[in-house]
Amino acid sequence: SDYIAQSYLMPNKFGKIKKVALWRDSNDLKRNLNLYCIAEDAKGNLQQPSNTIKQNLKTWLNSSRMVSDTIDIYSALILNLGLVLDLSLNRAGNKTTAMSEIRSELYNQITLSTPEIGQSFSIGEVERILNSMTIINRVNKIQVIVKNGTNYTETRHDISSNLSPDGGLVYIPENFIWELKNKEDITGKVK
Repeated sequence: SDYIAQSYLMPNKFGKIKKVALWRDSNDLKRNLNLYCIAEDAKGNLQQPSNTIKQNLKTWLNSSRMVSDTIDIYSALILNLGLVLDLSLNRAGNKTTAMSEIRSELYNQITLSTPEIGQSFSIGEVERILNSMTIINRVNKIQVIVKNGTNYTETRHDISSNLSPDGGLVYIPENFIWELKNKEDITGKVK
């Protein structure tokens, strides 16, 4: 936790780190630590930190590193997610404008804070947010998908084989960070 705290204390003139995670390298016999980091662009979207930022971070951490520790610094992989919703509106809900309203509110709630590197994606939290909206009568289905292609990363992840037993979480590898990049990544139908 000291290395994580030190990472966030690195002065901005050396580069800005958005999130870091630290894991002991289980394949190493020494006290090697793997530090994963991520930065963000001017629009607030996640991006890979430059090699200069990672080198500056390594130099910064060396000043407080224990002699017996070695730290390797890696970029976390960005996993762009999308949501496909199947919802039933209450009688007062306007089917023409409902999806736009739901998309905006859900996106704003989910993106209030940046997830931690390795943090699971909570389908249960999405369902809780949707159930709190007065125009929704019932949440029929929530499907999480991986977005790839233009303006998205090429990171792949098999969602269906990484669901928790109750279907409430999508497990994310320790070196991944998920991102819901755009409001338009939330689609679906309302009845």
